[in-house]
Amino acid sequence: MSITSLDDAAWDSPWRRRPVGEKVALSIGLIVVALCTPAWPGTLFVSVISLVAILGFARIRPRVLAQAMSAPIVFLILGGVSVLISVGTTKDPATVWWHGEIFAIGPVSARQAANLVAHGLAGTLALMILALTSPMVDLLTWMRRLHVPDALLEIANLTYRLIFVLLDTVFTAHEAQKCRLGDAPVGRLNGYRRRFENTAALMGSVGVRAWARSNRLNDGLVNRGFEDSLLTLPVERVGSWTFKLVTLLVIAGSWAACWPIAGRLWR
Repeated sequence: MSITSLDDAAWDSPWRRRPVGEKVALSIGLIVVALCTPAWPGTLFVSVISLVAILGFARIRPRVLAQAMSAPIVFLILGGVSVLISVGTTKDPATVWWHGEIFAIGPVSARQAANLVAHGLAGTLALMILALTSPMVDLLTWMRRLHVPDALLEIANLTYRLIFVLLDTVFTAHEAQKCRLGDAPVGRLNGYRRRFENTAALMGSVGVRAWARSNRLNDGLVNRGFEDSLLTLPVERVGSWTFKLVTLLVIAGSWAACWPIAGRLWR
């Protein structure tokens, strides 16, 4: 599963020893560059810088990055298709490439769809710099120092822990179904239909277990007299002025280089 691989990669990355604030600044800075500069060459700059930071300096395996990017890419493609197909009745060959009934595809919608996918892909890669190098416990500790309300942090913390419990439950139940030949056809039920029914039963079982586990967790906190925050031991990290300077130069250089190049390309 991508969520477990992503969390393991964050714990094992050498950038985990860097302060969270430095990685947040780099990630958010690149996201701003990706969103506010022209799609070409701004998104190209951000994508290349993000890939170099993730695969090179942070030493994240390409397979882990591919798993983490799989779901966002699907959403980006769906969003791009929805923008690519416009609704209209014009049949002018100069403005449309294809038309069918009330739907059409033209150069304007194609350019908008390409820009949407490019901006989204570059921004997602920039965000992965933070996600693949900072475990959730580090992010929550950093946000606590920013005086984010404890109630919001505890909800995020407990939800994140419960996700792994549910994943373990899903894997265990799925293995039990396979051991009972849950995918094998029986009688008039073919394999696909029985697999669909087993998936529905698995989802229902996981929902019931999640409710029971959350109640047990709440009862345990109440019985222990829990009235304070679920604090974790903070890890003191020393910032690097070299990293901050390089981050500033990369972001400022990308921002300054995008506009002149884009202006020459559009002439």
